[in-house]
Amino acid sequence: MEENVANQIDRSTQIGLISYCGFYCGACPKYIKGDCQGCKGESHKCAIGYKACKVRPCCIEKGINSCADCDEYTSIKDCKIYNPLMIRFGQFITRTNRRKGIEMIKEKGESEFAKYMIDKNWVTIKLGKQ
Repeated sequence: MEENVANQIDRSTQIGLISYCGFYCGACPKYIKGDCQGCKGESHKCAIGYKACKVRPCCIEKGINSCADCDEYTSIKDCKIYNPLMIRFGQFITRTNRRKGIEMIKEKGESEFAKYMIDKNWVTIKLGKQ
């Protein structure tokens, strides 16, 4: 693997780059280029431009780091905010699964999730490539 985000940012920053929905912003090309600061910031260079995102405001309202911390549902699959039809369709087309990221955070913690995503250089879990 080329010298990438793992060598550029410290562990607390790595964990801070986990999005509310289970993406890893630190591997995103826009983040790496400096065009975005991830979804948790407040500046004009943050992914908050995605006004259609319903997950971010929900997590902020609940005061949680990500959907992995939510205790409203037994499974993230049951959350209508997290699983709208267009997101599921997009993941089907791209062969990705952000839910797997949330499940990994719940099971192994944010630090292990960030390490895994950095090692893979992935923004989201890619199906069939574990």
